[in-house]
Amino acid sequence: MNGGRRLWLVRHGETEGQSSIRYHGRNDVPLSDVGRAQIRALAPLLDGVAFARIVHSPLQRAAESARILAELLGQDRERFRAEERLREISFGACEGMTREEIHAAFPEFWAQHQVGDIEGFPDGEKRVDFTTRVASFAHEVAAEDWSGDLLVVSHRGTVRQMLRALLGMPPAAKDSFAVDLASVTVLHQEPAVPGAVWQLELLGAVP
Repeated sequence: MNGGRRLWLVRHGETEGQSSIRYHGRNDVPLSDVGRAQIRALAPLLDGVAFARIVHSPLQRAAESARILAELLGQDRERFRAEERLREISFGACEGMTREEIHAAFPEFWAQHQVGDIEGFPDGEKRVDFTTRVASFAHEVAAEDWSGDLLVVSHRGTVRQMLRALLGMPPAAKDSFAVDLASVTVLHQEPAVPGAVWQLELLGAVP
């Protein structure tokens, strides 16, 4: 296998349900016009990269973000693939709420959440289950025999868990990974062989 390989991790743009202020996990909210503009503005940061594959969360905010990027970058749509393991974590009974609304509806839970002492949101997906499924995808990709560039379009929590998995960090480790809406994070591996160390090349870049 020749050369290194890079993994480009993109978070979707703003949604109709305001991802910037609301806890949208499994809620399948579409991109807003603002979100589409954010993704279009992101394209120049990826310009000139020939992606071997484009993998995305099946939720429409990520799928549409991937389509927009592919069209602007002239990527072959036959290389698209939806991946169930890239879905965002489910926030259960808190889906669609703001921080203030969650605090008012579930005060005891929110107090525990603020100190990091929770297994998951009320009626939501357990954190251990979320980290396990995302890590399984990340390690599967890392073990595959490929070189070049791979684009993954998903969600804030998913991107952060992929970083933890590939950088060898514990799933619940404290980090400073800024993953803003319509941002790109790049991991680089040299040489391009399964088991080689992944390094952070670019974190949370936005237009």
